Amino acid sequence: MQSIPASISRWALWQDHATHPTLRTHLSGGKAAGIDNQDLARSIAPAWRRRLDLFGRASAEVLGQVLDGVSPEDICRCRVIFSSRHGNIERTLKLLGQIAREEIPSPADFSMSVHNALVGVASINWGITQAHSAISAGNDSFIAALTEALCQLADDPHSPVVIIYIDLPLPEVYAQNDPKGMKGTAFALYLEAPEAPNRTLNSSPPIKLEFEPVSVPAKTAPNHNATFPCAHACQMADFLTDLQTGRLNGQEATSLLTGHSFAWNMVHHG
Repeated sequence: MQSIPASISRWALWQDHATHPTLRTHLSGGKAAGIDNQDLARSIAPAWRRRLDLFGRASAEVLGQVLDGVSPEDICRCRVIFSSRHGNIERTLKLLGQIAREEIPSPADFSMSVHNALVGVASINWGITQAHSAISAGNDSFIAALTEALCQLADDPHSPVVIIYIDLPLPEVYAQNDPKGMKGTAFALYLEAPEAPNRTLNSSPPIKLEFEPVSVPAKTAPNHNATFPCAHACQMADFLTDLQTGRLNGQEATSLLTGHSFAWNMVHHG
């Protein structure tokens, strides 16, 4: 299969380290800065922000970071890919508990529990009018979102594509399904065709990559913990940081995002 080129000028990674949540972005050169969870999603209108819990605010924060300084015309043309293993499962469990107790489910919790709820809020807040997709693919959720984004970019290179990925630790009743040390992670990425002009403000020069599809035979597939989507998001953020800061410049650099049956080899040609 032919590789797909893409240009990345903006990204943001939030991680919840319990006592000290951090935010890394393209503007900070990948350096982590502390951020209070109460200060997340300040770019969302107050009426909508009040409806968001940590899941929604962390998602909105990284999205706001990659859209900050992008022209309204480009934002309007953005296609959005949202991805999460389980979506906002805390709200879902709350609704199930209300039903089990024969209570009337909360309309607000119901509307915000659907898998694409955050994208709906973002579309209203930022005036995004293009189509969006919401993906859940287990431990390959980030790779699936990247696949969808790259295919959309290859099909229509004139409109940018934004990926939003988020996962929080599972509630206690399901906690045994999380890997040891699982922490909340939200990641957003702004993808454009390589020939697109860098019109964004306050942005470093875009990083141009070739994404090479790679099949993964079942007998060589990595184990459960090694393919967790939050690990994929952090791996990509680390790779972009190394490229942006010049640690890998002057040579061909690669990074392989490996899932259970599919992988993307990211190649930067010095």
